[in-house]
Amino acid sequence: MITDKGRNILAKYLIGQAPAYASFIALGCGPKPLLSSDSQGDYSEVESLDFEVLRVPISSRGYVYDDAGNANIVFSAELPTEQRYEFTEIGVFSAKSNPIAGSSGSRMIYTFSESENWEYHSETAAGSITTYAEPLYLGESENTIAVPEVAFRATSNNALFVGSPNRIDRHERPRFLDKALFLRGDISKIQDDGSGGIELDSSLPENTRHIHYTGTLATPDLTKNAPADELRLGFSVINKADDQLMSIDSVKIILEFASTDGVSPDNFARLSVNLDSSTTDFTTNRYFVVSSSLESLQKSTGFSWSNVNVVKAYVSVYEDPVDPADPVALSENYYVALDGLLFENTTAASPLYGMSGYSVLRNDQGLPVIKESNSANLVEFRFGLDVQ
Repeated sequence: MITDKGRNILAKYLIGQAPAYASFIALGCGPKPLLSSDSQGDYSEVESLDFEVLRVPISSRGYVYDDAGNANIVFSAELPTEQRYEFTEIGVFSAKSNPIAGSSGSRMIYTFSESENWEYHSETAAGSITTYAEPLYLGESENTIAVPEVAFRATSNNALFVGSPNRIDRHERPRFLDKALFLRGDISKIQDDGSGGIELDSSLPENTRHIHYTGTLATPDLTKNAPADELRLGFSVINKADDQLMSIDSVKIILEFASTDGVSPDNFARLSVNLDSSTTDFTTNRYFVVSSSLESLQKSTGFSWSNVNVVKAYVSVYEDPVDPADPVALSENYYVALDGLLFENTTAASPLYGMSGYSVLRNDQGLPVIKESNSANLVEFRFGLDVQ
């Protein structure tokens, strides 16, 4: 679908005021993919992908008729061979990046990959995070994660997912790159604060447990960005056992940018995620992208990005009891797989830059389109033409 921004850029292009209206194809993994029987939504006001992971230059343009005899303009691009992705959305942009935003433009901040020095911090010390290339059931029941660590990396196409149609249908599988960072649901204990938010109780020893990334490369400087610009966290929620009886009550995540690695730093900004079963469908969809504007982050008095030296991630998953008379409990029966943290510049407006078209991907299975690592692939975007 052509967007409102796309119509404006196309009009300027037709009268010679814009150099291009379609130069790059962007792909993302944020929304739940559609079934072929589902109707597309109204995307006319959409200005960015939910979770953009790749943008490639358009290499060819064509004009074709589809099976129904409708005319289409076709844009094609070649995907890089190296990495693995699971795409659920696609867009067309007039340029590679926003020239108005410059160095403060949209970008992926963290991929939670091995190239980033994330460490697991236990109650006593920090250490490296193990990566599992083998099946996560480790020779035990093929339905159950048997990894002993509360924090580990694993392949996104792990045999645990490949052999489980239920996990695939629930969209448990990570989508960005070939590995994701898994955190068990009881690694920390994040609680409701009584006023609709969430908090860490610094007196609890389990809240010294987290993952962290330290150093100058780990800490983004967002001082020059507008308060309405956004951080977007992509993650999936995964059953320990494929067929377990309990259900999810809530998923809570805190991503903290701080001056020190302590539980109560003086200088901090926190991105909080609080998904509750009363408003979130955990039954048919387990992949989420949660956005927070910079002004919505919980901050210490006088917070400064220039004083940030470490970023920490805390995770808690609470499960509903089998017996309704019992209280909800912090659960070791779920994992959260962190896929990436995206910064989206939503405020630097340019009359010649923007997303011209957008669509959520749709197929017979209602599943993401997989681009495997070390494979050659082409992608197409079609604009349908109609004359009135």
